[in-house]
Amino acid sequence: MVLSHSCAKQVREYGEPDNAIEVKAGEDFVITLESNRTTGYGWQLARPLDVAVLELVGSEYTPGEGKLIGSGGRETWTFRAVGAGKTLIAFKYIRPWEKDAPPAREASFTVIVSQRS
Repeated sequence: MVLSHSCAKQVREYGEPDNAIEVKAGEDFVITLESNRTTGYGWQLARPLDVAVLELVGSEYTPGEGKLIGSGGRETWTFRAVGAGKTLIAFKYIRPWEKDAPPAREASFTVIVSQRS
């Protein structure tokens, strides 16, 4: 886990699937996944979010530092916990135009949101 500062509040960053993410309602957190958009692949949500528990704030791709053709980067997905509950965020790594192809990779994160005390 990496802690970073954003707008004077801490935003927790996660990148290891299968580890539970525990946050309080109102908190933001980030999931970072290795990606290589130069190959046409990108991460997408594999299923809709439980909007009673989470909302997607945004996502962005950051190329690797080498900037060489074919070098990878990272996709950063920011979520906000909006209500108490337990849910799953599932991602699939796909080429959007390959409609019937299975995902090249998948990643899932269990999220447990508790009420603010």
